[in-house]
Amino acid sequence: MNFTVQKRIYIYIILLIIFTGIVHAITAFTKNKNMASMLIMWTPGLAALLVSLFTKRSLKLIGWKFSLKWISIGWVLPVVYATVAYSAIWIFGLGDVPNPTFLERARLTLGMDSDSDTLIIVSAFFYITIINLIPSAIMALGEEIGWRGFLVPELSGWVGLRKAGLISGIIWGTWHLPGILFGNYGQTGTPLWFRLTCFSILVISTGVLLAWLRMKSGSIWPVVIFHATHNGVIQIFYDRITADTGKTAWFTGEFGFALVPVLILLAFITLRQMSKMQFITLRSKPD
Repeated sequence: MNFTVQKRIYIYIILLIIFTGIVHAITAFTKNKNMASMLIMWTPGLAALLVSLFTKRSLKLIGWKFSLKWISIGWVLPVVYATVAYSAIWIFGLGDVPNPTFLERARLTLGMDSDSDTLIIVSAFFYITIINLIPSAIMALGEEIGWRGFLVPELSGWVGLRKAGLISGIIWGTWHLPGILFGNYGQTGTPLWFRLTCFSILVISTGVLLAWLRMKSGSIWPVVIFHATHNGVIQIFYDRITADTGKTAWFTGEFGFALVPVLILLAFITLRQMSKMQFITLRSKPD
């Protein structure tokens, strides 16, 4: 039986909905939050692996080749846009830095008794974004096998790369909704409509960046590192090093506003680059 791109994607979405529903039902009774997160984050990957086997899509198409250059780019990108966003928060007094609680916990975690706050901050940054990258990448791999290993390449063959980036970002954001609406995913302190708006823009914009990175590099590993670094540098480092000054929740994290304009700009630039990539591809075909 031959399976078209459309049929593969439809089967994938159906399996994804089923697996996500089952896992959310199971994790509702699980006290171990890390295990719950691991199970949820692997539902896209499981759906992708099963639909690939069922429709005889080669697992090589997920993109397993290793490139240190592109993996480095995958690490640098979230560090850069997160640094830009949080620097604006601190400069305009929307949050304070450093958070004394963060410094205290960092000293305990790292086993450092240095009086230098700068040394503690730098050490914590590299611990979170490099040493802690492997466990974070294992969790991110589950999502990326599904989103960028399967969905983006398949969508690109159907609707083109630019639309694939946008559509995959919308699906990615929708997949997060149960955790936001009924679970513990997402900060509090701001209205739900605001959190959903900021998060939706962030995920769709990031989906565009990741689609470009996956197809340009030809590999899933740069997007895995990007995803893991994003989670670490924002959720564990910048969010926690920023002290609340009253309105800080409106600007920090994946549900705040500060990352929104930065990622919209990057997504716009990336979409233009995708257009050039598509133009080059079309031009390279024989008449």
